[in-house]
Amino acid sequence: MIWNSEEFRAPELLPFAQTGQKLMRATAAMQAYSARALLRYQIESLSFLKRRFEDDLKLLEKLTAGDEFVDAFDVFANFVQKATSDYANEAGKFASIGARLASETAGQVRKEAETTMNDMAAATLAT
Repeated sequence: MIWNSEEFRAPELLPFAQTGQKLMRATAAMQAYSARALLRYQIESLSFLKRRFEDDLKLLEKLTAGDEFVDAFDVFANFVQKATSDYANEAGKFASIGARLASETAGQVRKEAETTMNDMAAATLAT
């Protein structure tokens, strides 16, 4: 017996089932998008922490290395100044990432809304 794809076509879903499928797809897409955003934040955070830990290690090395006299106050003041600048820059990066993610999310929601409206209009015309 030869299988004919025309004979075994999937049944047409009722409109509410089609809408449910679209909602499930949109929900899954938003969850994936959220996971992607979370990973971006984690990558940025870990990168920042790596740089800061390296600077912390350099501070300790400067304060304890060698026999020569080191002006500890100047070394520490420079360290604090650089750390303060780094934290301020990192806060700006996080704000930038957040703004970009919000913009991308808004665009995705807008596309989903347009698709839903077009589907509703097509369903209205078909009936």
